[in-house]
Amino acid sequence: MIEKLAEYLVDWQIKRHYLSAEDQRLYQYAFGLLIGQAVNILIACLLAAAFQEYMTVFVFLLSFIPLRSYAGGHHADNYTICTLLSTLILLGVCVMAKLIPVGIILTVSLISGAVCGFLIFLLAPVEDHNKPLDQAERRRYGRRSKVIWTFEIFAWMIFYKAGAEDVSLAIALGHLALSVLLCAGTVKNKKISHSALNQS
Repeated sequence: MIEKLAEYLVDWQIKRHYLSAEDQRLYQYAFGLLIGQAVNILIACLLAAAFQEYMTVFVFLLSFIPLRSYAGGHHADNYTICTLLSTLILLGVCVMAKLIPVGIILTVSLISGAVCGFLIFLLAPVEDHNKPLDQAERRRYGRRSKVIWTFEIFAWMIFYKAGAEDVSLAIALGHLALSVLLCAGTVKNKKISHSALNQS
């Protein structure tokens, strides 16, 4: 759906000579990203309002997006599936924020932070087969993901010590979500490599 909308908008602007037909695919890709991000932000706002978890959703996105940008992980094959997966992740975050008792936030946070850190140091960056990274990019992305994770662990400790359990839980849930995506991305890449070897 998002791809079709991006294609329609680009075609409409090309016909009116606002955009060049030579770069049509580039414009479609850019419009797809823009529309996808706008839809994801709208869904995040709606879920935050529905569950009354504004701070949780905001802090989750604030911790998850930078790590996700550099550590990588599983990527959907199209924008529609990506939006559905993003919605499910945010829905899960809102539900867990409601259900996890305050008494076990420390345990959840320590486990998710440790697992996330281990996977980042072991796997990151987990690249997508559609966007391979060269050696320099891999080193840079890996280094930045480690720095961001370390910074977020310090932020988590500060908020937890200050008694802001909801903020520290949101950071922990960001680490948990990233851990799942790193594992899923690694499995997906191995399946693609195995399939390519069988076909060759």
